Amino acid sequence: RFSSLDARAMVNSVRPSIVGCKLTNIYDLNSRVYILKLARKDFKCFLMLESGVRFHLTGYSRDKSAIPSNYTMKLRKHIRTRR
Repeated sequence: RFSSLDARAMVNSVRPSIVGCKLTNIYDLNSRVYILKLARKDFKCFLMLESGVRFHLTGYSRDKSAIPSNYTMKLRKHIRTRR
């Protein structure tokens, strides 16, 4: 499980890569794992979040569910109206 110290260390390690990126989409693999698609000019990456366990940047796009959950749809609605 992640402690607050672990989370701080991980945030410091991914921060240089994602500063200036825009959240473009959200995907869910299951009820505990989400992928945030981040992009800026000439750069795209995915931030994989597993609740309470891990998060990391990846360039690999995993298989996503065909129909997103209601929670994911609500998050997408909020990020699309904030542009």
